[in-house]
Amino acid sequence: MIPVILNRSDGKWAFEVLAQTLSRALWVDIAEEIGDFNYLLGIEDKTDRNKIDNFIPVLSIEIASDKRELEKVFNNFKVQRPKTFILDTIGDVETILKEYNQSSWILKYPNGCGGMHHRLIESSVQIPKGWECPFLLQEFIENDIPEVYRLYCVDSELFGFNVRRFDDNINQTPWVAHANGAKYIYGEQADSQAIEVAKEALIATNLYRSFGVVDLIKDRADKWYVLEVGTDGIYNYVDRDVQNDDLLHEINERLAKGFWKRIGVPPWGKTWKYRDI
Repeated sequence: MIPVILNRSDGKWAFEVLAQTLSRALWVDIAEEIGDFNYLLGIEDKTDRNKIDNFIPVLSIEIASDKRELEKVFNNFKVQRPKTFILDTIGDVETILKEYNQSSWILKYPNGCGGMHHRLIESSVQIPKGWECPFLLQEFIENDIPEVYRLYCVDSELFGFNVRRFDDNINQTPWVAHANGAKYIYGEQADSQAIEVAKEALIATNLYRSFGVVDLIKDRADKWYVLEVGTDGIYNYVDRDVQNDDLLHEINERLAKGFWKRIGVPPWGKTWKYRDI
């Protein structure tokens, strides 16, 4: 069996650094030809992806890339999340805003990450022209300090609990993303409810047995909600700039062991280490 880090297509440049890291961590070569078992990063849109034997299910990668598809799955599996609606028309958006006028609402951009293009809206007239339909409307959970929590999962084990916060009061954006200047902060422990809610989201998206991250938020009553899940491949990848070398090495080691668990005896011997290249 030939395993590969599969990275090709015009967009493969976006995954090149990650591909090199994964190659060292997994002891697997980077290739443009589909292998017997793959860690898929970049590939053309027209490729029949269902034929690829991949560590991370391809359908899960596709679901994680579109927040509307995530909402459909979360709804089917009753994942605990803020009130969320997929709406076909501007009129439908206005109806929800009027019906739930005691809540704050986010018009979420369906693709991308880091809160890109998200906006708080009070009226449908605030929807930009040409916004992609259907519309994704989600209740905004307000907190005294904006923060988002994250849990990682590799091969059915959750770990790496952290919180993202801004380290000053200058940044006024409600989108607490690393790309917007938020810092990863460690030291807090995930309680049983946070772990259970995150696990439900990973199972719903079929990422629980491969690799995924869950972003969570809690309200002022300490109730946990899932915002979204993320993973590696095709459209995006999990942020590795985690400001914590121990966590970064743990992610890589867990991915290596989980990957080789599927295909045979790992090549690094008794103790995992990075491959010399």
